Amino acid sequence: MSLLVFGLIAGSADPAIGQSVRISVPEENFRKEPRVTSSNRLATVFEGAVLDVESRQGRWIRATLEGWVWSPSVSDTDRDGFDLIVSNPGGENLREAPQAEARRVARMLRGMLLDRIERQGNWTRIRRTAWVWSESAVEVEGGGGGVAPTEATASADPPAQEEAPPSPAELPDRILVSGEGVQLHVSPSGDTLAALQPDADLEVLARQGSWARVRLEGWVWVPSTLPADSAMASEDLSSADVTANPDQYRGRQVRWRLQFVSVERAEPTRADFYEGEPFILARASDGEQGFVYVAVPPELLLEAEGLRPLQMIEVVGRVRTGRSALMGVPVLDLIALN
Repeated sequence: MSLLVFGLIAGSADPAIGQSVRISVPEENFRKEPRVTSSNRLATVFEGAVLDVESRQGRWIRATLEGWVWSPSVSDTDRDGFDLIVSNPGGENLREAPQAEARRVARMLRGMLLDRIERQGNWTRIRRTAWVWSESAVEVEGGGGGVAPTEATASADPPAQEEAPPSPAELPDRILVSGEGVQLHVSPSGDTLAALQPDADLEVLARQGSWARVRLEGWVWVPSTLPADSAMASEDLSSADVTANPDQYRGRQVRWRLQFVSVERAEPTRADFYEGEPFILARASDGEQGFVYVAVPPELLLEAEGLRPLQMIEVVGRVRTGRSALMGVPVLDLIALN
């Protein structure tokens, strides 16, 4: 009898369809499906974000997230019935208002599909429905609306499947980035500066809650830091040179003559692209056997789709990677097409 009463009480506390919930932990994963895998994460939703409940499945809530995103960081798409896709390589912030200083609601990952609601200047209001772990959310009294601060409670996602982050007291003097890598932010609530790769060694300078201020030292390739109109495109650098020294030439601007084959869309297995990103498949024409991939931005896609198979083209691009993970060929970001 006591178990029955407990079950009734627990069930009555669950958010119902049509209500809103507020994220009650510092960070929570926003997932495409109601299960914990490394491949179905769409975004990180921050404490205080309010979502409208659509349905429930076990201990998961299907809810709708809304907010404003900087328009240059998203691109048009027609995949799976959505209007937009996050195209900025490092992902992008979702804010509660169309202002750079507005509170962050979530951090969206590259490749996340979105519904467009409206535009306002250089900002776009978007919506996406997906899944959150129910124990990381509390019902909003009076139906919700807006974003409000709240006290953190449980850990994000099922603790049996994902380990909660260490408390500040457990952070060592140095941090070694592991797993899928992490984002380096200007401040705990600020925008992203860089994406840190696994095994990056960081020195801890200060701590604030679950955040650590860190120092990272390294080297940058100077030509890659120059604006596109001030960095001369190299015609002497061949695709074979880039493939042989991928780290050295990353970010270098090149001008190559290629043989166009087709315009393709990236599959999920191509780790050097976001899923569905358009790219030109072309043959190198520098006397070497092999292919070159050229990622096409939205503003050049129509021109690229008008090319004829086996047509000779000249591209100006910046080296995204000298040797792709799947095929071991250069990948360029297209700047100009002739």
